[in-house]
Amino acid sequence: MKTFFRKHPYILFLFPGLIVYTALIIYPILSATQLSLFHWNGIGPKTFVGFSNYKELFTDSYMMGQFTNALGNSLKLFALTVFIQTPLQIIMAYMIYSKMKGRRFTHIAILAPQIISTPVIVFIFRLLLDTNVGVVNGLLELVGLGQFVRPWLGIPELGVVAMYCMITWGGIGVGMTFFIGAMNMVDKAGLEAAYMDGAGYWTRLVKIILPQIKTTLVNMILVSYIYAMTMFDFSYVLGGNTGGVGGSIDVMALFFYRIAFGDSNPIGGKIAENSVGMGTAVACVLFLLIFVVALFQVMLMNKGDAQNE
Repeated sequence: MKTFFRKHPYILFLFPGLIVYTALIIYPILSATQLSLFHWNGIGPKTFVGFSNYKELFTDSYMMGQFTNALGNSLKLFALTVFIQTPLQIIMAYMIYSKMKGRRFTHIAILAPQIISTPVIVFIFRLLLDTNVGVVNGLLELVGLGQFVRPWLGIPELGVVAMYCMITWGGIGVGMTFFIGAMNMVDKAGLEAAYMDGAGYWTRLVKIILPQIKTTLVNMILVSYIYAMTMFDFSYVLGGNTGGVGGSIDVMALFFYRIAFGDSNPIGGKIAENSVGMGTAVACVLFLLIFVVALFQVMLMNKGDAQNE
């Protein structure tokens, strides 16, 4: 054993980090998996039920309805992020990277909402979209479009879109900053050669820059997926623990919270007989939904690296 560590001394340096990682990551995952196999409310005796919690989650019509609704809303947020927010982040990052006038002020202005807390962001958008005193409805009436005045936050079909606008306004600058960092590492010689060959401003972005920041783009898409699956604060502050009108803004993390802590007492609701068992079952399913996609992304990136070699 001593000979082994003499030949591989770096292994000793891994132990502190491994211990912390095991205590904070591995153990909670294994513990949650174990609890999901029990019927338990967190206080009384535990009863082993095997995979009955998972069976109930996917076969009970009420539970399955909430699950599919929350999952659908989370996936909608992810899709909106990929097809709207991510392209906007790339475009804004490119404009700042290209040293446009006022780029420093623009960068700070776009990033500034990140420091504003979620309740304040929701309050700002309530002032904008309020039925009676909202700025949006006021402007519509001012320009003679009063027929389009709506109770924007009270329309279930627009719940996810309204919440997405709040999330985007508050966090679009973070991804933009990552893309700026990736663009700063792009080979300048290729850009100069493309410019000399007559490539236009946007052509250089599509043909030269995007292929070289592909890794950052894929990673940001994965981060967006993880955020969509774990986002809790906007949905809770905007619609409460029921997920708004008819669950219109219910998401996976809020669904887990509601199952684990209930929905009618000060700490989140009445503690059901099987709140911990079913709650951890939902958490394990959520973990698998994230883990499988993350694993696929890693395999995809490794395959791409192997082909480039």
